[in-house]
Amino acid sequence: MSIPKKFEKFWSGSVSFSATEMFKDLNAAAKASVPSSAAKIVISEKTLSYDFQRIKEVDANANTLSASGKKNPGGKKGEEKVERKDNKTVK
Repeated sequence: MSIPKKFEKFWSGSVSFSATEMFKDLNAAAKASVPSSAAKIVISEKTLSYDFQRIKEVDANANTLSASGKKNPGGKKGEEKVERKDNKTVK
């Protein structure tokens, strides 16, 4: 019996938009650095673009989380790096 394969496809992209939001006073508006979930966001569909990144096979039966109580499979201590005065990193 064959297990069906699944594939996941990834894109990245960009878009131009405008956002408007109403505030109760000037101080609240001045403090807002980004639009909140209350903002109305309008996307310019003419500027919407997609760039293909990659396709990845997905294993539906894979268990990527380690079981609790098991020892670290690497079992080794990580490398310690020391910062030198000339801003180069050494091992």
